[in-house]
Amino acid sequence: MIYLSRMLLGLTLASLVCYCKPKAIDIPNFDETLFQADRMGCNGERAQMKEILTQIDTAFKGLSQKQVQATLGKPDRHELAPRSQKYFVYYIDPAPDCPNGIEEPFTLLIRFSALDRSTEVSFQNY
Repeated sequence: MIYLSRMLLGLTLASLVCYCKPKAIDIPNFDETLFQADRMGCNGERAQMKEILTQIDTAFKGLSQKQVQATLGKPDRHELAPRSQKYFVYYIDPAPDCPNGIEEPFTLLIRFSALDRSTEVSFQNY
C-alpha cells in the first residue's frame, strides 16, 4: 500500500513538472533562437525580422507570459499598467542603450491582462 501511494505521488509530481514548463510556439519562417540572442536589438538581427514579425503578430494573442518568453525570450523591458496589466517590450531596432542605438526604435509591445493572457500585440517607435 505504501509503495502504491509513493508511486502515485511520484507520477503526480512528474506530471506537474512537465505541465509547468512552457512550450515555445512554432512560427513558420521565424528563427526564435536568433531573435532571443539579439538582446535589445543591438546586433541588428531583429531588424531584419521586422517584416515577418508584423505579419505574425496574431500568433502571440492569447498566450501566457511564460509562453511568450519561451518563444521570444526575456523581454527587454517590462511596464506595469493599471488593473494588474503588464506590457512586454521587445526592441526590434537597436535600443538607445546600444552602441549603434536609435533614439526612437521600432518595438514590439505585448499587453497581458490580469489573467495572464496576451490581449494586444502592437508595434511602435518607442
